[in-house]
Amino acid sequence: MNEKSKEQDFAEDVIDLRVVFKTLNKWRMVIAIGTFLAVLTSGILSFFLLQPVYEANTLVMATQAADRQRVVDQGGLEDVVGSLSRIPVMTMSTYLGQIQSEALMERVINELKLDRGLYGPTTLLSMVNARVIKDANLIEIRVQNTDPVLARDIANTINSEYLKLLSEKNEEQMARSVTFLEKQRDETLKRLDTAFNNLKEFEGQPRSVGVLDKEFARKSDDLARYKSQLNVAVVELHQANAGILLMEAELKDTPQTVSVEKVTESGTIMNVQETNPVYVALSQRLSERKAAQAEKSAEVDAVSQLIAVLDGETEVLLMELTEKRAKLDRLQEEVDRLQSTANLLAQKATETQIARSIDLGQTSVVVVSPANTPTNPVKPNKKLNIAVAFVLGLMVFVALAFVLEHLDYHIKTPEDVEQHLGLPVLGMIPKVDSKSVRRSGY
Repeated sequence: MNEKSKEQDFAEDVIDLRVVFKTLNKWRMVIAIGTFLAVLTSGILSFFLLQPVYEANTLVMATQAADRQRVVDQGGLEDVVGSLSRIPVMTMSTYLGQIQSEALMERVINELKLDRGLYGPTTLLSMVNARVIKDANLIEIRVQNTDPVLARDIANTINSEYLKLLSEKNEEQMARSVTFLEKQRDETLKRLDTAFNNLKEFEGQPRSVGVLDKEFARKSDDLARYKSQLNVAVVELHQANAGILLMEAELKDTPQTVSVEKVTESGTIMNVQETNPVYVALSQRLSERKAAQAEKSAEVDAVSQLIAVLDGETEVLLMELTEKRAKLDRLQEEVDRLQSTANLLAQKATETQIARSIDLGQTSVVVVSPANTPTNPVKPNKKLNIAVAFVLGLMVFVALAFVLEHLDYHIKTPEDVEQHLGLPVLGMIPKVDSKSVRRSGY
């Protein structure tokens, strides 16, 4: 069953292929005439009606192109201010965008004094094709026009006007930067004067940092001297206490009286109790030591109280001195910062003035190859147009042939009967006319 179906499909394919060739053969005149007319129309348009278009080429090289824009570090003042005094670094895409701008086309129209009715910025821009050559700092500019001399002039004028445009834009940007830097410098100098006056006023106060420093140094010296004196007095007091304890122990072991033998007037010997001179001497020395102890103890108390008072005064003075010194440091830092900023702004303003005088067009872009007058037109491509017209005409009219064949429902041949009605053909009746009669000999 499958083999039969395959045979039927193959038969249908063969029949369809025959029908295709038959259809092509049937409508061959339509296809041939239509294709011929298409080729003829293309030839007439290409050779007689379409104006030849000439293309002038020029090549420029960017000497200061970067792969990408540099990003300014916003953390440093010098980097931020320095970005204003630097010549802008442009990428190849930036150069290309400026070349393909209407502003540049407007300058070219004005320079060449072109008729604005025929050449507006948009119209002129449509004639210009610029592209960046891969892996090179080169930009190719192509200008197409029906006038070869005008195409050359437009290409060369684009080069010259673009160089001027770069220089003018650089000068404008640098001029704005100079104005901004000078304005910022003037404002900084005013703030610097105010900060300097605040610093001088603070330093001129009655209890300034200098006065407090001297007072603190004097009180610190007095405090150190009194503490040293207190240490000596405490040591002497300890020594006096130790001596008193020793003398008291010695006095306790010494008898107050001693027995002395004396000879009376009668010549007899008798024992008499008298005050011990050693005891008296020890008692006297002990009393002196206790008096000295009392004096030294009073001295220790007095010096300790004086030290306590000086400690309090020194602590209060130190707090005041620390607060004023911190404020003085802040004022001095503000003066130094503003002075540094003013110097930086003045330096960058000078650098920007120098950058402003640089001809950016001549230094960043070089015309490698100026445009020459083209001799051969690039449009229309006559051979290509005729070939395309032939292919398109053939395709269109072949398709038209099948459409006409599909729309034709008349039964003209035995095959049409079998195909459309599904009935077998038993016989054909030939059409007899005068021509066929003459051909058959009847």
